[in-house]
Amino acid sequence: MPLRTPMPAENTDDSAILDSLENLADRNRLLERLNGELRAQWNFGSIALVGWRPGDGGIHYLAVPALMVFSSAQKHRRIVHGERMMGERTFKDIAELLEAKAEHFSFDLAEDRPAPVSPADINSVFNRYAITQTRNRAVFLHDIAGFSLFSPEEQAAQLSTLEYSLNIAEEKIADFGTEVDLARSTTGDGYYAWNRIKGEDADVNVFCVLMVALAHQALQHRKITQRQIPTIRTVFGRGSHYSYHQNNRVSADGSDYIVGEITINLARLIDFAKPNQILNSSLSQNSGDQSGSSNILEFFDHAAAVLEGLRNIEMGELTISRISTYLTGAQISDGSYAVRELDITDKHGMKHTAYNAKVNIFLADDEPIFLGLQDENTTSIA
Repeated sequence: MPLRTPMPAENTDDSAILDSLENLADRNRLLERLNGELRAQWNFGSIALVGWRPGDGGIHYLAVPALMVFSSAQKHRRIVHGERMMGERTFKDIAELLEAKAEHFSFDLAEDRPAPVSPADINSVFNRYAITQTRNRAVFLHDIAGFSLFSPEEQAAQLSTLEYSLNIAEEKIADFGTEVDLARSTTGDGYYAWNRIKGEDADVNVFCVLMVALAHQALQHRKITQRQIPTIRTVFGRGSHYSYHQNNRVSADGSDYIVGEITINLARLIDFAKPNQILNSSLSQNSGDQSGSSNILEFFDHAAAVLEGLRNIEMGELTISRISTYLTGAQISDGSYAVRELDITDKHGMKHTAYNAKVNIFLADDEPIFLGLQDENTTSIA
């Protein structure tokens, strides 16, 4: 039984509309039934789904103890990497490695009738109960400086305005035709944020979202009570992480969460960031390995060039003509500036490398705004 392939609607007569509505209802009922079975397998989080493949009038899928996913991740890359829909051979290999018996979910349809769901539909349900790893993704951490010193009302106002800036920035970047689907998880006094879409271009887009969000926050400072607009510390970086969807006892409508190398790195660095500082992290842990440093510098230069090309961003009554950003450092003999590496040792003795960024916001009909710390104000953080 083939899965449905989404096709554009061409007929607009009444019968076609009724057929479309009937197919939509069938699709929703089937996905609801699939979610019910997978949720039962999930068993409050003790079980994780690993992969699925179509077959025998439905899908075959693998469900194993969640802790086994982490302990077995190195045995086969597809246990945690790539799409959860698998080919028959990969599915069989992973089942053998995990000593898992395949479960079956039946669509309960006539053999000659195509299923009213696509692989993307099935993935949208399946991924709620799966654990995956991403090798490299851009993430930034917004942290509100001095958060604990504010009243509960001020804390709520600051988190609200911070999220508002993220929403506005995502919308403005999307207006340029870029692919951005911003996910975030709260840290209590700020947010981790990342692009659900993967890839180099997607990482550049989330970098641009960050810069536009910082610009929006700066404009907010001009017109809203100071204690309602947060003073931000920011760290941006790229690295690996695990992803999971936080379900709860009564609903699968949870949130996306990430944890891993990149979130740990950003959390360690934010402790050293000063109010209004913008740090860029390099994940090169070994001082003899410069690959992490060179990669983030190349990425920053590329992302900064893309950002500079985003012109005339409307922000209420004001227009941002352009935004430029650069990494700071000491001036050298030829008059140019070298990028300064900030070598930081955290409380656990782990070494990190970071770079300080400045952001210049040029307005069409107003004075420019300059964000971030000057180089001479950064050397004390390491």
